[in-house]
Amino acid sequence: MDGWLRRWDAIHREGAAGRPAAAARGVASFYALAQAPETEVCHGTACHLARIRRGLSAPAGTAVYCLGHCHAGPAVRDHGALTPPEVPVEVRTLTGRPLVTPRLELGCVTLAGYRALGGFAAAAQALRAPGADILAALEVARLRGRGGAGFPVARKWRAAAEAPGAQTAVVVNGDEGDPGSFIDRLILARDPFAVIEGLLLAGHAIGAERGVIYIRHEYPEAAAVIEDALAQAQAAGWLGDDIQGSGVAFHITVARGKGSYVCGEETALLNHLEHRRGEVRLRPPYPVTSGLDGWPTVVNNVETLVNVPLIVRDAAAFARQGTEGSTGTVAMCLDGGFARPGVVEVPFGTPLSTVLLEAGGTAGLAAVVLGGPMGSILGPDQWDVPVCFDAMQARDVRLGHGGLVALPAGTDWASLLRHWLSFAAHESCGRCAPCALGTQQALRAREDLPQVRAILDVMAGGSLCAFGRSLPQPLRWILDRLEGGR
Repeated sequence: MDGWLRRWDAIHREGAAGRPAAAARGVASFYALAQAPETEVCHGTACHLARIRRGLSAPAGTAVYCLGHCHAGPAVRDHGALTPPEVPVEVRTLTGRPLVTPRLELGCVTLAGYRALGGFAAAAQALRAPGADILAALEVARLRGRGGAGFPVARKWRAAAEAPGAQTAVVVNGDEGDPGSFIDRLILARDPFAVIEGLLLAGHAIGAERGVIYIRHEYPEAAAVIEDALAQAQAAGWLGDDIQGSGVAFHITVARGKGSYVCGEETALLNHLEHRRGEVRLRPPYPVTSGLDGWPTVVNNVETLVNVPLIVRDAAAFARQGTEGSTGTVAMCLDGGFARPGVVEVPFGTPLSTVLLEAGGTAGLAAVVLGGPMGSILGPDQWDVPVCFDAMQARDVRLGHGGLVALPAGTDWASLLRHWLSFAAHESCGRCAPCALGTQQALRAREDLPQVRAILDVMAGGSLCAFGRSLPQPLRWILDRLEGGR
């Protein structure tokens, strides 16, 4: 039992005091990376396909499902060293006013560099006005969350601001785990002050004095950059009890994940922050009324928050980009299966086919994975869909986090099905039976395609969260190809 207690202590030293041994074991057994392994081998879809392209086998080590280097896989981290070594990511933009690409190209990891590009100008403006002004700017901009659900940010923040309670909190969801998506890693590592400023503005908007930046275990370099940036911001008076003499107080801490894909779901993430198993919670109540430690809490992903300073400075300009229902731009990640991998930032409304041409063209492509395991697989007949929440929803396409993984002609669909089902069985949090049992049964029955389809139907209809409800869609697409002999 002492081993479990030590493992619990490795997860949350401050949470171990007073907890019974059974609680320690229950929590410690949940997190795959509670004690950091010496060697982490990426088995995410992008790296899985990269090994197939190169005729490689996965080396020995602890399996993880995305190291965030999908543009240059297959990736391995051995004793802290990444293999292949950090490969520069090409970051580019199409038409429109770019929001994130200029700073990502420059790498604004010093406060002076960020300030030289107008950094903290929005905060200086907003801190001397009511937080409600930020909410009003978000309503003009019509910003929607970039984490996958596309929920209106102003509506979420206003709900938290108006919820009863003496204290509120803001959490940055940096648990980007969709294989094929790495924009949050890049922002955290190359533009950390934009994350801090966006979080500060969120705190002021809802009256919060507490902020948390949650970064997945697999992004240690990004976590180190953020921690250094927080120290710089604190020393310069952009965090603390009286920020820049405004009378506004705001404090930020960093929390690191311990290996759980489902902790990308906001309530599972909050459970982890409270030293619990990273399982999803029943809703209602929603986090905006009862979140971290029972406080009204806003949870937004990294890419969402870096848009906020620009909106505070000019909400109308932001709203002029994109479409009526999907304003601004979105960063699309391109894995190493494309001729031009990297990140391309596009205005909402841009056809997916245009993004694929920017990625090097569609020659040799059978399909693409959009939005990771909970997203969609799209064949050529769907590549004309606009990158837009509403247009995609109308065609039952999920944008997710905006990651794209190339599926070449000749893809072994049976192998891909096995890979995806293995991921699902490994990452289910176990909170509900349709997903916890269904993923295991589907993996065991993978040769019996009608049985797999029946299990997926149960998962889609009965699972507690989007993990179990959304996984079946791309898996059914693969089943269609296997059953049709394509």
